[in-house]
Amino acid sequence: MKNNNLVIYILALANAAVVVGMGLITPSIIIIKNDFNLSAEVAQLVLTYYMIAAGLGQLIFGTLSDRFGRRPILLTGGLLFVLSSLTAALSPNISSLLILRMIQGLGAAACMSMARVIINDSFNKTEAAEKLSLMTAIMVIFPLISLIMGGLIAQTIGWIGTMYVFFIFGLIILTGSFFQIPETKVDRINSLDFKKIFISYSTVLKNQRFLIFTLTGSIQVGVFFSSFGFMPYEFARLGVSPLEFGFWISFTGIGYFTGNILNRYYAASLGIEKLIIIGCLFSLLSYFSILIMHMNGFTHPLYISLPIILFGLGNGFSVANCIIGAVSSTGKHSGTATGIAGALQMSSGGIIGAIVITLGGDDNFLICLLFMNTLCAIALLLSYFIYNNRTRTLNDYK
Repeated sequence: MKNNNLVIYILALANAAVVVGMGLITPSIIIIKNDFNLSAEVAQLVLTYYMIAAGLGQLIFGTLSDRFGRRPILLTGGLLFVLSSLTAALSPNISSLLILRMIQGLGAAACMSMARVIINDSFNKTEAAEKLSLMTAIMVIFPLISLIMGGLIAQTIGWIGTMYVFFIFGLIILTGSFFQIPETKVDRINSLDFKKIFISYSTVLKNQRFLIFTLTGSIQVGVFFSSFGFMPYEFARLGVSPLEFGFWISFTGIGYFTGNILNRYYAASLGIEKLIIIGCLFSLLSYFSILIMHMNGFTHPLYISLPIILFGLGNGFSVANCIIGAVSSTGKHSGTATGIAGALQMSSGGIIGAIVITLGGDDNFLICLLFMNTLCAIALLLSYFIYNNRTRTLNDYK
C-alpha cells in the first residue's frame, strides 16, 4: 500500500457508498414526487430500486473479484456510480431516473464490497480487524451527515443537486482508488465454477441457523431503511421543510452511531445473542412509543425523532451481530454466506419500503406504525429463538 492512512480513508468512503446513496436523497423524495407528478408508490421506487440493486450487487461482485481481481471491480463500481449520478441529474422522466438509480446501486455495492475484501487481503487478522473497525466508525457517521446535507440540498437546489453531490462523492472514490489502491488479489482463480457456486449457495440457504440470523437482521435493516420512505410524508404534514426533516430524521444516525460504539464494548461480556435481543427490543419500544404518542395526538416532530434515537441504537446492537452469527454458522461457506446475508439485508429495505407505501404509507401514518410494530415484534420473537437455541460461546464467533 502506498499510503496506509490515505488508503483506509478512500476505502472508508467506498464502504459508505451505499449508505450515502440512500440517505442523501431521502429528503428529496417528496420533491421528486411533485416534479414528475408521481404517485407515492412510484416515487418510493427511487429508493426501492437502488436498495435491491445494491443488495444483488453484493451477491455477484465478490465472486467476480476472485476471478478478475479487486481493483478492476472497485474501479468499475466507482465509474458506474459517477456516470449514473451525472446522467441522473439530466433525467427527463422517472423511467430513466429509476434505471440510473439501479446502476448507482450496483456501483455502490461494488465499492462497498471491494473496500471490505481489500482490507482482508492486505492485512493480517488483527490489523484487518482494526482497519475495519475504523472504516465502520467512519461509515456509521454518514447516515447522520447525509440526511442533514440531503435536507439542505433538497431545500436550496432540489433533487438534481443531490445527484451532483453523488457525482462528486463517486469521483473522489474513483480518483483515489485509481491512484492509491493497488491490486490485492494475488491468487486469482482461472475460471468460475458455477457448479461449486450453486452447491455453496444451496448449502448456506439450507442452514436454519443462518436463515434465522439473516431474517432477524433483514427485518431490522428493512424497517430502518423503509422508514426513509414514509417518514417524509408525515413530517411534511407537520409543516416541516426538507432541511428540518433532514435534521429530525438524522436522530436515527445518532442512535445508530452510539449503538455501534457500545456494541464494541459489550459484545465480549454479553455475547452477540443477548445484544441482538436488546437491539430488537429497543426497536420495538421505539416504534411502539411513536404509535402511542401518535394515537394520543402528540404531533410535534420531536415526538417522532426522540424515539427514533432508540431505534437507531437497536440497529447498532443487532445488525452487525446478526451478520456475525449468520456467517459464523456456515463454516467454510462463510464468503458465500456474507454475500447472501448482505444482499438480503440490503434488499429488505427496498421491499419493505415498497410494501409500506402500497399499504397507504404516504397518507396514513397509523398504518405505517402498525406495520413497523408488527415487523419489530417478529424480529424480537426471532431474536428470542436465537438466544434460546444458542450453541456457541462468544469465542466461537471471534
